[in-house]
Amino acid sequence: MIQDRDGGLGLDDEERLPWLEPVDDFDDDGQASPARLLAIVIGGLVLIGAVLGGLWWYQNGGPRGDGELILAEAGEYKTAPTNDRAKVFEGEGDVAFAASEGVLPAGTVDPNRLPEEPAVTPEERAAAAAAAQKAAEEKAAAEKLARDQLVKDKAAKDAAAKANAAKAALAEKRQAERAATPTPAPTPAAAPSHSGTVQLGAFSSEAAANKAWATLSKRFSYLEQHGRSIAPAKVGDRTVYRLRVGAGSVSNAEALCQKLRVAGEGCVIVR
Repeated sequence: MIQDRDGGLGLDDEERLPWLEPVDDFDDDGQASPARLLAIVIGGLVLIGAVLGGLWWYQNGGPRGDGELILAEAGEYKTAPTNDRAKVFEGEGDVAFAASEGVLPAGTVDPNRLPEEPAVTPEERAAAAAAAQKAAEEKAAAEKLARDQLVKDKAAKDAAAKANAAKAALAEKRQAERAATPTPAPTPAAAPSHSGTVQLGAFSSEAAANKAWATLSKRFSYLEQHGRSIAPAKVGDRTVYRLRVGAGSVSNAEALCQKLRVAGEGCVIVR
């Protein structure tokens, strides 16, 4: 029976060869095949080529110029210098050739020596000196003008301050004299006899008229040069005190009353 099962080869289960077993149960170990790796490499190269090609087209593509040349300006583009900078000295340039042939240059650099000034012509040096002197003179003149202006401004401020102080002292002195001097009792004869009288107001008492005159004369200093009068008058059943000033003429009275009206005060011209 053993021979029938083994096909007549005389092999039992323990002596079977593993490489002769069927491969139906073979499992893939998950590694990529060479064909797949080759395809991935080729695809990556194609992608890189596409990216590089796109960049090249983006940088070099698009409309291009027509290649027109730019014309140079008329005239010489090289001119020989006319000053002493164009001098050529004997032996100039020989050091470079000698050094190329292996000769050690004998020249040395002195680090303590100051650099030489650029070579200029006497005319250029004179023009530079004249320009510097002119600039210095203009600067000195501007500074002097500024100092003089400061002195003038200070003197004007001091004069204005002194004038204001003197004016204030005079006003205080006049006010003190006015307060110390008793007001004379007005009489009908004190009224101005000439024409062109301006009435400043009618008050219920003489004290009220005097107070109004003090206020008005302090506010309008030009009223002090006119003679004033306070005259009582009957108006119905009561007595009023009329405060008036003499202007000298009808035209002067009109001008004086116009100035008071502009300032907001009321007045009446008595003809």
